[in-house]
Amino acid sequence: MSAYVLKLIAIITMVFDHSGYLIYGHLSWMNFVGRIAFPIFAFQISEGYIHTHNLKKYIVRLIIFAIISQVPYAWFGYCFFSKMSLNIIFTLILGLLSISIYEFILSKGKLQCVPTSNYDSSTIEQNNNIFQYKMLGIIIVLIIAVFADIFDFDYGFYGVFIIFLFYLYRNKKLSINIVITILTFIYYTPYFMASNFNITYLGLFICSLLPLIFINLYNGQKGKDHKMLFYIFYPVHLLVLCLIYTLLH
Repeated sequence: MSAYVLKLIAIITMVFDHSGYLIYGHLSWMNFVGRIAFPIFAFQISEGYIHTHNLKKYIVRLIIFAIISQVPYAWFGYCFFSKMSLNIIFTLILGLLSISIYEFILSKGKLQCVPTSNYDSSTIEQNNNIFQYKMLGIIIVLIIAVFADIFDFDYGFYGVFIIFLFYLYRNKKLSINIVITILTFIYYTPYFMASNFNITYLGLFICSLLPLIFINLYNGQKGKDHKMLFYIFYPVHLLVLCLIYTLLH
C-alpha cells in the first residue's frame, strides 16, 4: 500500500467524520469511521520528515495551509461545537517540529560522543551520554505535547506524541503497534471514565486502532504524486460543509 493510497483512505474517512456532525448533529457511526483518519495523517508526517529534501520548505508549506485552513475550521467549530480551537495542521506542525528538535539534540549528543575503537569504560560512558541526550529530547517533545494540550490544538498531547512515536519506532512494526495502542488507550481513558463508562468511547478507542492495519500494509512507496491534495482538500471540504449547514439553518 503506497503513501498515496494511505492519504486517500485518510481523506475519505476524514470526510465521513466531519460530515457526520452535519447529518446527525452528534457522535454517530460516521465519526467512528472518522477515527481512522488522524493516525494515518500523523504517520505520514513522520514519513514526510524522513523523505523530505527540504525540511524548511515542508514546515513553511504546513504553516501556510494551517493559516489558510483556520478560517473555515473556526467556522466549522462555531457551527457544530460553538467553540474555537486550532486546526489539525497546527498539530501536525508541532509533531514535525518535535521530531526535528529531537534529532537536533541527538545529533549534538553524537558529536560529543565519538566512539572509541575498543569497547571499554569510555565507550560505556559515551553510550550513557547519548542516552542522556535521547532522554532530553524526549522530555522536550513531552513539553511540546503538553503545550498543544494546554492551548487547545486539535488532538492535543495525543496528536503531537503519536507523530513522534511513529518516527521513533519507524523500523519496528511490533513496537509501533504496541506503543500506539497504549497511547490511544491513555488518550481515551479519561473520556471513558468521565462519561460513566459509556461504551461509545470504547468504540472510538477500537476504531482509532484500525488505521494500524493500513499502516502495517504500507510498502514504503510514494505512489501517485499529489503532494497538495490534502492541503487543498482540507480547507475546501470544511468550507463546503459550513455553507451547507448555513443554508439548512
